[in-house]
Amino acid sequence: MSVLVLAEHNNAELNPATLNTITAASEIGGDITVLVAGSGCAAVADAAASVAGVSKVMLADSEEYTNGIAENMIPLIMAMLDGVTHLMAPANTYGKNILPGVAAMKDVAQISDIIRVDSADTFQRPIYAGNAFAH
Repeated sequence: MSVLVLAEHNNAELNPATLNTITAASEIGGDITVLVAGSGCAAVADAAASVAGVSKVMLADSEEYTNGIAENMIPLIMAMLDGVTHLMAPANTYGKNILPGVAAMKDVAQISDIIRVDSADTFQRPIYAGNAFAH
């Protein structure tokens, strides 16, 4: 298995939500690659490389990725998905802006807002009707 994690950052440092995403990716198993896309963000790539469990960091450093706009990020991600079994991003506005477009382009279902990884193909996520959880 191979997991690609999209790093959310401000071009200077990783957002803590990315660390949570890497932790979830490690529970899936396999190699974890972190994609750092931005402008002048080499320090972010270095920080991602030092995170436990990360096998590889890919850096896309260009002005077009400065703000992580989905229209620019989706083609980049699509070009990197060969051999990737899982694509993960923080469950915030960053990830929720990009991942639906990638899922649509790949014609796959997106599993959103997971709170726990049970296995590579089983996840828990909340159901917003009380204290129920879906598997």
